[in-house]
Amino acid sequence: LAEKDKQITDLQDMYRRSLADMENVRQRTKKEVENASAFAITKFAKDLLETADVLEIALKSVPEAERANDANKHLKDFYSGVSMTHDNLLKSFKRVGVEPFAQTLGAKFDHNLHQAIFQAPIPGKEPGTIIEVIKPGYMIQSRVLRSAQVGVV
Repeated sequence: LAEKDKQITDLQDMYRRSLADMENVRQRTKKEVENASAFAITKFAKDLLETADVLEIALKSVPEAERANDANKHLKDFYSGVSMTHDNLLKSFKRVGVEPFAQTLGAKFDHNLHQAIFQAPIPGKEPGTIIEVIKPGYMIQSRVLRSAQVGVV
């Protein structure tokens, strides 16, 4: 009878361990499915970031005086169209969880979030401070999609 009680105890232990293993597998699978759906568009979003950069460069290339000047209506309309396209692209990014970093200008350089493109000695500025943002960084959910390309003191 004692041997049977030990056997029952062993079987109950094995049963409980099996249940715990199954619950772990369920939780891991659920997390993997959530990550797969959340990060499925990562490659596509990375490709579209270049388009967002080009649109931003186009917007910056039009001087502010020309944007408000009604003398060149075609340029003003063109600027307005490019601006709307850029805004719509950023809204689409936001809908799928892709957002730019918070303002990095003047912040401390963080190798996890930034990529230093150049360094410049500037008197009066603390070393490691970001002085220029060449390309903004983006995150998808909580992961870095693209590091911000910056200039550093």
